[in-house]
Amino acid sequence: MTALYAICDQNWNLTEAVKSPKGIKAVTGKQFGDATQWTIEELRANFVLVIDQGVIPDQEWQTTIGNPTVVIDGDPEAPETMTATLQYTTQPITLEAAKAKLKERAKHCKFARMDAGVEFELGGTTYIAQTDSESRSLLMAVYFNALSGGLPNGRNWRFRDNSYPHLTSAEIIALGEAVNAMVAACFDQQAAHDAAIDALADLDACKDYDCSFGYPVPPG
Repeated sequence: MTALYAICDQNWNLTEAVKSPKGIKAVTGKQFGDATQWTIEELRANFVLVIDQGVIPDQEWQTTIGNPTVVIDGDPEAPETMTATLQYTTQPITLEAAKAKLKERAKHCKFARMDAGVEFELGGTTYIAQTDSESRSLLMAVYFNALSGGLPNGRNWRFRDNSYPHLTSAEIIALGEAVNAMVAACFDQQAAHDAAIDALADLDACKDYDCSFGYPVPPG
């Protein structure tokens, strides 16, 4: 929990930053049993400032260090201008951490593409086969069954638009091979990204790197 109230001396120097609104004692001797029951103006009149929590820095390429500090600002000759704000200290993440982040992002892009479907031409109509992990597992079971000759009459297969056309054994094999080719291309592209990421020289290069390119174009 960060500091909520800044208790200042009569020169507006910070004497204490407190994390609770309960039991605050001001330099004037005023006791605030519960500071939330008082207005900002009333607190300020007793040299107590409500601390603006500020904006926590973005953590994508940097990390915060330690606890935030309280910065008192304003013109002491004009007490109504006095404010207290949390100030955060940050440092860049390491190059190794940045590369690990990019590799994880490339893996996410791979799985997103693998789940996005595959176009399949059947009787002059283009269908889109679902390729989420469950659908791929079901298709592979049917695919290997067809390869071993276990589906001489083919079978119906449901596509993304909920159509349910009949596929011959050869068409089932062709669909399975199309999905396998897409999956292999996704893994190959992830490997290419990993190699490219390993070669990045610094954090700025990591920030500019696009992990989404190179995967097979998903169906419309």
